[in-house]
Amino acid sequence: MRRANQAILRENHPLPSMDHMLPKINKAQLFSKLDIKQAFHQAELHPNSRHLTTFITSKGLYRYKRLMFGISCAPELFQKIDEKMLIQCEGVINFIDDILVYGRTEEEHDERLGKVLEVLKQNNVLLNENKCIYKVPKVSFLGHELTPEGARPLDKYIKSIENFRVPKTIEELQSFLGLTNYINKWIPNFATETEPLKELLRKKLGRNSSLEQYWTKVHDESFQKLKALLTNIQTLGYYDVNDKTEVIADASPVGLGAVLVQYDNNGPRIIAYGNRTLTDCERRYSQTEKEALAMVWAIEHFNVFLFGKQFDLITDHKPLEILFGPKSKPCARIERWVLRLMAYRYNIKYRSGKSNIADSLSRLGQDTDKPKTNIQDHIQFIVHYAKPQAVSMKSLIEHSEDDPEIRSVKKGLANNEWDESIKTYKVFENELCFYNGLLLRGNRIVIPTKLRKIVLDAAHEGHPGIVAMKGRLRCKVWWPRMDKDVETLVKCCKSCTLVGIPNLPVPMKRRELPIAPWVDVAMDLLGPLPSGEYLLVIIDYYSRYKEVKVTKIITSSQITKLLREVFSRQGYPSSITADNGRQFVSEEFRKFCQDCNIILHNTVPYWPQQNGEVERQNRDILKRLKICKLEKKDLKECLWDYLMMYNSTPHSTTGKTPSELFFKRQNRDKIPSMIDITENYDSEVRDKDKEQKQKGKEYADMRRRAQTCDLKAGDKVYVREGDGNKLTSNFNPTPHVVEQTQEGDTMVRNEETGKVLRRNIMHLKKIEGEWRSINPDTENSEADH
Repeated sequence: MRRANQAILRENHPLPSMDHMLPKINKAQLFSKLDIKQAFHQAELHPNSRHLTTFITSKGLYRYKRLMFGISCAPELFQKIDEKMLIQCEGVINFIDDILVYGRTEEEHDERLGKVLEVLKQNNVLLNENKCIYKVPKVSFLGHELTPEGARPLDKYIKSIENFRVPKTIEELQSFLGLTNYINKWIPNFATETEPLKELLRKKLGRNSSLEQYWTKVHDESFQKLKALLTNIQTLGYYDVNDKTEVIADASPVGLGAVLVQYDNNGPRIIAYGNRTLTDCERRYSQTEKEALAMVWAIEHFNVFLFGKQFDLITDHKPLEILFGPKSKPCARIERWVLRLMAYRYNIKYRSGKSNIADSLSRLGQDTDKPKTNIQDHIQFIVHYAKPQAVSMKSLIEHSEDDPEIRSVKKGLANNEWDESIKTYKVFENELCFYNGLLLRGNRIVIPTKLRKIVLDAAHEGHPGIVAMKGRLRCKVWWPRMDKDVETLVKCCKSCTLVGIPNLPVPMKRRELPIAPWVDVAMDLLGPLPSGEYLLVIIDYYSRYKEVKVTKIITSSQITKLLREVFSRQGYPSSITADNGRQFVSEEFRKFCQDCNIILHNTVPYWPQQNGEVERQNRDILKRLKICKLEKKDLKECLWDYLMMYNSTPHSTTGKTPSELFFKRQNRDKIPSMIDITENYDSEVRDKDKEQKQKGKEYADMRRRAQTCDLKAGDKVYVREGDGNKLTSNFNPTPHVVEQTQEGDTMVRNEETGKVLRRNIMHLKKIEGEWRSINPDTENSEADH
């Protein structure tokens, strides 16, 4: 089913966890566990899906008619079928094919068990009698041992930890911590005891690295103590929704801890423990923020027990009583956390640290996923309380009567007694009056102090600008410094700021011309091009001379390789200016610049204007590449033609060509120039060169016994053969005729084939007269032939 499972759509029905099922078993005294026989095979496959299960045997092809093991969606499908079948039964939970029936009394248990068995019989479900257990006070279910007192892990898991030997490698240590983590919720100080062991993991050793040189007495004591703690695990109590509930939370510099406690007539009982390690960022929080985070995380960690229930939140940090109170004004971070808890009903209480049982949990905990936030609840809360509200006349009159400023203004108008605090009103004395309990300035209402924020929020609905909002308010209301309040509100509005016009740019700062060529250079990557290639553009700030390299790989290693090739010809510059591409900010590239004694300048992110010279050159190159594509020419040839043109053309800023400033000479291109006819010799260098060459010539001629070539046109010569075997003659016996010779450079023609060869005098042998034999008999014999 491997290939079929890749195409099968999984059922969106998550399997239940033990944490969700344990609260349902509250106060159970008797248990029965039923096991469905060959569970999946009791569910029939639809005929349209049966062909997917076809398999090959020696007797032919077969296919399943029942749900088979190996189908990826089988567990959740079977869980869904069982839940629908047992939904009408009380006191029963199931996990795939395991069914647990429980009851508080024997009568209740028997009634529920009979109902379950009846439902299973009606649905033709067969049970495995060998695995069924009926009416027992203790039963194992999903790795837990369930009793009337609570739940605890199975003994086989504890035994496996007791027999665990001292880990010798990092991989074995990780295996041990993973095994103990299964039952860490039964150990209040699990994080504290595992801290020395987890320090070894932070050393970032290899998986198979030996621990012998790092394993000390502290680690051994922690290892042995942890094993001892695991053998004395207390049983956690069952959760009862009707009992008084407390959440005790605490934070340390490295972790968070929490304990869920309930109280009944027999006293307190612990329902669950929780702990997690703080991230690197969270460890930099202040202690107050850590304690606040512990409270928020604890409530969300125990969400399944606390949502919709009134409970007490216990902390040993006194300031949190005020910060989480209704009248607090905390910092933005804690305020967000307070908003996250608005969906819960809790009373925060202070309890001294000596009695805080969550303290040891917070020393260090297992890394967990980031806590999930009920974003929908937060948004609904913010929208409800942040929505601007209309101000009624009744509210205006009531607040005007209670407002100290308006009462002082009324007294000032009646008795002409103006306090220093209301001198702003005295300026408009002739415009102020009272009407039905409201203070008016002309035809505008003077808003009481407590309602000004509401009026401002109402006026800013729709997010008008400063001028529009002032005009909207001025025609209806007034209060002292109203314009300033409007400006403050609009400038502080986050939404207006995010969509507003950005800050104006600072005055332009021009880069000074370097003192010489190849001192300050800039570079950038242009691409990708349609061919998948990139262009590494390097430009000299002094001469504007440009180097372009074509590459398909843009890693730091490849960039440094290309730069080494350029620097091998031009030398190392003093500084390089580049953007923030990964290639230019990597540690490898920084190390390369450091080794070459080059200062690397990275531009401000998202501000290419800081490296404007190379960006401008990229635009010119891109323009030529577009033309090249239109004309359907080779990209590299067009690029070379452009570089020839660019380096030979006077720059608009310097007035000289880049090659002239860089190499101190003009490039020779296809356009006629005076450099082709002007003799601008360096006489001193020429004389020195001529003198040394003459001395070398005389010495070489003497040593080689050189002599003037005596060959002339019409002479016959033998031509030296190429490479052959050891018995091959030095010269070809076929005569060649000299057609032209000049100081050893000779053109010869084969008399038989007419082929013309060019050879040096050392490859030729002149034929001196005709060959004659000194033996007369031999001569006559040859004459006869």
